[in-house]
Amino acid sequence: MSNNQFSEARYRLDSPRVTGRRQQKTACPQCGRKHCFVRYVDTRNGCAYVGDECGRCDHEQSCGYHLKPSEYFHDHPWLKPSDGRPYVPVPPPRPKPLMPLPMTFVEQSMACESTFRKWFADICLSQLGLSEADVRRVTTDYCLGATLRGDVIYWQIDLRQRVRSGHIMRYGPDGHRRDYQSWVHSRLIAQRRLPLDFQLRQCFYGEHLLARRPDAQVCLVESEKTALLMAVLHPDAVWIASCGCKGLTAEKLCVLKGRRVAVFPDAGCYADWLRRMQQSEGVSYVVTDALEQYPPNTDLADLMEKHR
Repeated sequence: MSNNQFSEARYRLDSPRVTGRRQQKTACPQCGRKHCFVRYVDTRNGCAYVGDECGRCDHEQSCGYHLKPSEYFHDHPWLKPSDGRPYVPVPPPRPKPLMPLPMTFVEQSMACESTFRKWFADICLSQLGLSEADVRRVTTDYCLGATLRGDVIYWQIDLRQRVRSGHIMRYGPDGHRRDYQSWVHSRLIAQRRLPLDFQLRQCFYGEHLLARRPDAQVCLVESEKTALLMAVLHPDAVWIASCGCKGLTAEKLCVLKGRRVAVFPDAGCYADWLRRMQQSEGVSYVVTDALEQYPPNTDLADLMEKHR
């Protein structure tokens, strides 16, 4: 029996038919969307989950994340269960060539106004005592865009100034998120302006600013909103966002090699982010647990709004 056949027989995607229990979907490690990630289970070990990142995202076109057990154990050979057979690692498939989006998309979107930008400007001007120049500096630096209906677009532009995609989010006038979110590349695929097999490869939000300020302190947070608010309050540092609690990946961390990084995980994420940072190479970092005293998912922006 081949290794692929053996893996397919032993490791199955979580489902009631396989496990006899209710399916549990979690947040996708790549796109960050909740309740869309199905993990693999080991049918010879009480249907225990193989790993938190070993599974498939439901959003096959817009995300496409699918880490198979063979690929997971290739990266974590020390976790391979003993089954009496020699394990022959199966190399993971080569990633598809990066397909950046045109910078003109970013420029056109920056001419549109979003509900979020109006709230952001109001907070900066009326409550934080900052100037319109401060607002303009940050929104321009981070290429803050908007759709025609007023949803904000957080553009992900990498270290080489390549546009990976844009995270579309809807906010109310109070600056709080609404349920709707999407991606620019998803809309382009639906319009047949991108191939159906386009694969999103995310980078840090604000990553393009690292090249402009090679000697500046880097501060890493989870959400794009938090990065913008902290950037206008503390402009001496470069603020970047992982775009999700599971968005702190080894691929993203490579761009921080040789940098000084202060890491601010949301409440409840300290242990996970500390572990992920410990796997980075060449990064001088400090991970703070200051937010652990607050309710889960509290971030720096929440504290700022609470105490302003």
